[in-house]
Amino acid sequence: MSHPLNLAIALQILNDIRNGQLRSCLAMGFAEQDLRDFIEPQCMSVLVNAPVPWFKVVVDPVVLQRLLAQAKDREDEQLIDAALEQGGSSPLIHEVFGLTNKEISLRRTMLGIPNRKGRWPAISQAQERELWNAWANLVKDHPIKTGDVRTRLKVAIQLSQRLPSLNLTMVWNTIQGWIEQDLL
Repeated sequence: MSHPLNLAIALQILNDIRNGQLRSCLAMGFAEQDLRDFIEPQCMSVLVNAPVPWFKVVVDPVVLQRLLAQAKDREDEQLIDAALEQGGSSPLIHEVFGLTNKEISLRRTMLGIPNRKGRWPAISQAQERELWNAWANLVKDHPIKTGDVRTRLKVAIQLSQRLPSLNLTMVWNTIQGWIEQDLL
């Protein structure tokens, strides 16, 4: 039985050879003679069907960490945009992501969201009751760790989407008040 990764490596090498990327092949550890042998069908067959791997997989920790950081950055970018689109205030965005007012203003402009001046109105008791019920229903289905600020923000965004009469800042401030009062 052949090793499952042999075919993947062989196809990558053939693709690199076809596209003239010999340096890529040489960087993997192949010699020029290996590459000449590689394109012969009988040699390719032996390599692809070999029961043992004829290569070593090595993780490049620097590249891996850079890619993981980029993935986290993309998630943060999407979360910031969603927060701004739902009416997230500058203090809220600064608290969670550390962006300056200038950066937040620029993002709003890029997203086509007008900058708002002044405070959002406080929510009424009826709106707070409606928000509490929505929160309770959401938490019943998906338990939430209120200590994790990003999870709390994601939940607040969901709630502001469910309750169009409330924007994210109003929802966030109310949830923060509940946390301060030990209601959550």
